[in-house]
Amino acid sequence: MNKKKRFIIFIFILLLPIISFSQKAESDFSLVDSFATTVKYKSNLSELTNELVKPFSTELDKARVIFRWITENIQYDFKYYNKYRIKGVDPPTFKCKNEQECEAKRVAYEEKCIEKAVKNNKAVCLGYALLYKKMCEIAGLKAEFLAGYVRSEPYQVGTAGILDHAWNAVRIDSVYYLLDVTWAAGGCAKDEDGNLLNFQKGFNDYYWLTPADQFARNHFPQNNKWTLLPNYTKDSFAANPYYLPGEIQHIKLISPRSGIIAVKKGDTIHFKVEYKGYFKDLQINSNLFRNPDIWVFDEVGKGNKVRRMDSLALKKQKYINYTVNGRIYEFQYVITDPSVYYLEVLFDRKRMLRFKINVDKSGL
Repeated sequence: MNKKKRFIIFIFILLLPIISFSQKAESDFSLVDSFATTVKYKSNLSELTNELVKPFSTELDKARVIFRWITENIQYDFKYYNKYRIKGVDPPTFKCKNEQECEAKRVAYEEKCIEKAVKNNKAVCLGYALLYKKMCEIAGLKAEFLAGYVRSEPYQVGTAGILDHAWNAVRIDSVYYLLDVTWAAGGCAKDEDGNLLNFQKGFNDYYWLTPADQFARNHFPQNNKWTLLPNYTKDSFAANPYYLPGEIQHIKLISPRSGIIAVKKGDTIHFKVEYKGYFKDLQINSNLFRNPDIWVFDEVGKGNKVRRMDSLALKKQKYINYTVNGRIYEFQYVITDPSVYYLEVLFDRKRMLRFKINVDKSGL
């Protein structure tokens, strides 16, 4: 019977480089990172890896210099992704007839992905994660390739999504930590048709040894052992709210405790959010009301547009009162209509969070 390994790709939007609060936040990697940017790939991956790790004695620094080299040198292959997205099919991988043949072809296929990544300086998440694992092995480190689900779109609240991403776990001083070298490298914006635009390089330290409970907000591995959390299931993951990817490291949801909120008509939902940033205006969109976009674009010549504020749309805005104590923001929303099924929380018109609302209609 033919077997085919599913090729793993992932749509990811622009991730902003922001300081991480990971388990290793106390470490200063400035010298490691600076050195990683000076080393160039010539023709041999083993020679590259050995050159990278040679100045460092600890597993932490070795794992970091490999991570930082990849994020500095490998770009996301958005053209490759778009090519197969338009076709609506997975890219070709390999076919095999038995377990032995499948294993041999899998190894060959993965080696080819790694080779293409370093030679072309481009990869999708499969290539990023395989390359990190391979370089760690060369350096004498233990790393795992993890395939799984990610939360990247607002409509995914309540579902795990599809198996379409890859990342790693690395063992440092006998303890495993999680990282996502693809998302740490930067990202691609999307056009209105869903195609990825040019890759925008931007190192995001948040995805380096991210604490497991934070990583689990938008990653769930195919084998839940690699959540590194007790009793964390796919249902737990599906119940997370949506977080704006470039802001997730700034947000901690205190209440409600789930992204799926069960209510009755007349109930008041109390929100409490810690936010390590600043905003002035807080708004809530739903399927019943959306604040109109206040910006419009006017043509000022062939191919040229200028942005201006729509004064009429500005008058139609609805704002939510909130209280703030340090970094803790509190506000509330009353369920007045049983047909509401989602809420989006906006900070200065950016969609930061989305929740699924389940209204009990049994008494209506």
